[in-house]
Amino acid sequence: MEYQELRGYKFSKLALGTVALGLDYGISNNKGKPGKSDSSDILAKALSLGINTIDTARDYGDAELLIGDFLKRTANTAQVNLVTKFRIGKENLLNPDKVRAQVYDSVKSSLHFLGLERIPVCLLHKTMDEPMGQVMRVLPEIFESLKEDGLIDLAGISVNHPDEAEEFLQHPVMDAIQVPVNVFDQRIVVNGLLARMQLKKKIVFARSVFLQGLFFVPKENLKGKLAAAGPYIDKLKELALQADRSVAELAFSYVNGLEGITSIVFGAVSAKQVEENVELLRAMPIPDEVKKSINELFTDVPEVMITPGLWSN
Repeated sequence: MEYQELRGYKFSKLALGTVALGLDYGISNNKGKPGKSDSSDILAKALSLGINTIDTARDYGDAELLIGDFLKRTANTAQVNLVTKFRIGKENLLNPDKVRAQVYDSVKSSLHFLGLERIPVCLLHKTMDEPMGQVMRVLPEIFESLKEDGLIDLAGISVNHPDEAEEFLQHPVMDAIQVPVNVFDQRIVVNGLLARMQLKKKIVFARSVFLQGLFFVPKENLKGKLAAAGPYIDKLKELALQADRSVAELAFSYVNGLEGITSIVFGAVSAKQVEENVELLRAMPIPDEVKKSINELFTDVPEVMITPGLWSN
């Protein structure tokens, strides 16, 4: 396993995402949420393979509770970089006191369920409905207080759109960001954001490497707004064949080859899937001509296809 040291922590190149442990999640997931025993096996397999970073959130069902119980039984809490997230109600944004109370309640609940005294990395789980300007008028001061009170160590935000990362860069209290990036969604690369975050030594968690499984959905199953994704997925399959890779290998290697990515968040509903993702980390780099084709073919994928929050609207 590869690791990167930033801001006092050593992060594994892979981070286990746990939304699927607490909720039915993913457009291509036909297995549903794993049981408690399978969830423990997933966590154990990840740690045994050197993955020391686990991503979760208050609204991932009972994921925090599962993680906390597992770490308590295995006494592994000190060896794990836990990343969790909270939400802010849009209706509270114009009332700083309500926002502060909501955030503190969520953070203290996370501490309880995870069995921690301090959260290593705490992020705002931003939705598309919250104006970034309003969020950033209240969030930095709250993060400062959470740090001063010893409830969190590092702070940051999980965004849906690269434009939201612009303001993130302006605040020193913000240490980390989680952002979507994949072969279809190259926005943080094209607009230079990833390079600027690297210069400021920000921790960057890349998510949606497989676009919530969209890359693996059979064309006949693409409905509604996603029906137009078929030709793009066909092109991706052609490139994978050209590179003598599977679609998963090609998609993963593209993100793994980007400078400035600290850790790649992946999901799993079985221990075997954890092993498969670790194997993807070992895949050979993408040939330059294939990388060039990816950049040429997928820089203009419609936003509705690369934004899961828009799929059902």
